Amino acid sequence: MTMQKENPTKQKTERATVRWMLLFYDTLLYVLCWWAVFVIQPSMGTKIPLGDAGIFFVVGYVLFFLCRMLFKAYRQIWRYGAISAFSKELKATIFGSVLYVLACLLLEEQEIVPRVPFTSLIVFVMAYMILSVGVRVLYYHMFLYAKSKRPLAKTLRAAIEMFARVDFDSKTPGATLPLVSDHKKETAPINELQRIIDQFAIHGNVTKITQINKGYINRTYYIETLSERGHVHKYTLQRINTNVFPDVDALMENFRLTTDHLYGKLRLPGQHARGSVHSLRCTKDGHPYLRDDTGCWRMVTFFDGVYSLDIPDSPETFYHAGLAFGSFVKEMSDVDISKVKEVIPNFHNTLSRYQDLEKAIARDAKGRVSQVMAEIAFVRARVDRYGMISSALEKGEIPTRICHNDCNLNNLLFDEKTNLPVAIIDLDTVMPSSPLYDFGDSIRIGANTAKDDEKDLSKVSCDLTLYEQYARGYLEACGDMLTKKELELLPYAALIITSEDGIRFLMDHIDGDTYYNIYYPGQNLDRSRTQLRLVEDMETKLPEIKRILKRIYKDLGLKA
Repeated sequence: MTMQKENPTKQKTERATVRWMLLFYDTLLYVLCWWAVFVIQPSMGTKIPLGDAGIFFVVGYVLFFLCRMLFKAYRQIWRYGAISAFSKELKATIFGSVLYVLACLLLEEQEIVPRVPFTSLIVFVMAYMILSVGVRVLYYHMFLYAKSKRPLAKTLRAAIEMFARVDFDSKTPGATLPLVSDHKKETAPINELQRIIDQFAIHGNVTKITQINKGYINRTYYIETLSERGHVHKYTLQRINTNVFPDVDALMENFRLTTDHLYGKLRLPGQHARGSVHSLRCTKDGHPYLRDDTGCWRMVTFFDGVYSLDIPDSPETFYHAGLAFGSFVKEMSDVDISKVKEVIPNFHNTLSRYQDLEKAIARDAKGRVSQVMAEIAFVRARVDRYGMISSALEKGEIPTRICHNDCNLNNLLFDEKTNLPVAIIDLDTVMPSSPLYDFGDSIRIGANTAKDDEKDLSKVSCDLTLYEQYARGYLEACGDMLTKKELELLPYAALIITSEDGIRFLMDHIDGDTYYNIYYPGQNLDRSRTQLRLVEDMETKLPEIKRILKRIYKDLGLKA
């Protein structure tokens, strides 16, 4: 996984929300500061005409806002009270103050310049900084109170977790970077990350470490270094979740085999010289990953000038995604399948996942089963469908192929200039399976009209226009290698894999959220309900799905 520049689509909602919160926060502080100008300064014997002050208010607000944008203050997660965030605000405020004075000097009202720019500016800046620090101090004490066992602490904690997504296992807000490993939250100090980074053979000295809050399984960081010649190098550092991937040697062997095979071979629509897959950076002693007392770590090159999408921004984008993922399975077809290890047994065996769910229901580890009986009944009513693909694989009716096994759209990187796919990432699940699962997984994510944890289930449906575009791209890339039986099962692929994910999210909720990262209580249940609602919608549209695929088969000369 890597950190990418986000495209202006639905996945920017959370970041935009944070920025609007900051804008509201700044506006409130500016109002309070200018109120202080009119209340405090008259008591000091200085009176400013309201009309004149209004001019300076507008000028000052615009300048300070632009400076904060320039210094990227609105990209900081201010709710953690981090020193780095505050320092950027301070720099922006100082720079804005200088511009504010210059603007005042250029205005025609010269007679009020001695009073407004300097006296009010001092009050304005001082009041702002005091209030800014005050808000952070208030947050800090709210954080500590929510961690305590005092009255209402539990309620406050739940509210902060829901609206601010705070890691309550961090001892000091902003002092450490939260890590999740082996399903136990802990903290990773910056100096600890620096020590880990120093073990890898990379260029330059580290100048930036940023945690990437994406992905359900592993914990990922963006690393930036500066060489002696002034060149900036970018990498992705990732801590491998050894509870999900216990055989790290097999995982990294698959990773290296895949990247070596595809480098320079897999041609994607927008690909350039960097290649279409990650380039692994070994440790200084030549190992593909680092194992120490903090866990297992790997380093890969960072793809710059790209972005990822959680959902397609157009049918054409989804068509190109189909081409990319179809090309992946086509180009991996000449790899010796015996060399590729199964790092997660029964990963896409939907019937096996259902059996695991029944075991979780019997355990009822967290006493949550009684709350999800409707979801359990829905899953049980469709058990006859779950073995369609896995049974065909076991009987040899369809071939086992090397597949990606996690073909979410956000595992495909798009070029910022051409908006075409340039790279496929997240190769941890590359192993023997069926391309039917890959196809279904892409449809599950990309053709869904709602986000994956949507609470309003009326928004959840399968967009058949997107379905058709992806299917056409995928089959153009690899349809000629699929057997008649695979094409016959293709209409059911999305139904089966969507059911599987609904089962997995439901099981994790019942078990106490031990597998997937969650950012608020009950998120896994919301995810499960979204998947199950999507299954229901796909069932009603199955006849039309079959007609769409039949039309594509005919256009491409495929026989099913």
